[in-house]
Amino acid sequence: MLEKLVEIYHNLFNSKYAVISAVCNGSIAYYVNNEHGIEAAISAAFTQAAASFFSTGFTARLVQHFSPIENKIKSYLLGSFIPAAGTFLLSYIGHQVNDSPEILNSCIAPTAISFTTSFVTNYITRAGYLLPNNYKK
Repeated sequence: MLEKLVEIYHNLFNSKYAVISAVCNGSIAYYVNNEHGIEAAISAAFTQAAASFFSTGFTARLVQHFSPIENKIKSYLLGSFIPAAGTFLLSYIGHQVNDSPEILNSCIAPTAISFTTSFVTNYITRAGYLLPNNYKK
């Protein structure tokens, strides 16, 4: 049972990328919402940090599923646009629920960062680095 759970985890989530993303994107949301008061900024920061943690943990691993595609253009396009779209959607929903004052501005940076980091994650994976334990090429 434990082995199956570990396998599922390795297929769905990358915690290292998740933590880095939460800290970076939460800080950005704090900054762009700071002029609306400390409470709004902190709330937006935690909302974005939580959304980024889960979305990046999932999307980083998602990228690694596209990495084995032989056609580099297809691999990079799918491995960048799909995670970025997911990041935007999750961030937007989180900020809508949270009623963040600067919803779109809070989503732009994480989405752009997701696209860029997905491209880099794909490159690193295609080069054979930072592979998940169960990576199959």
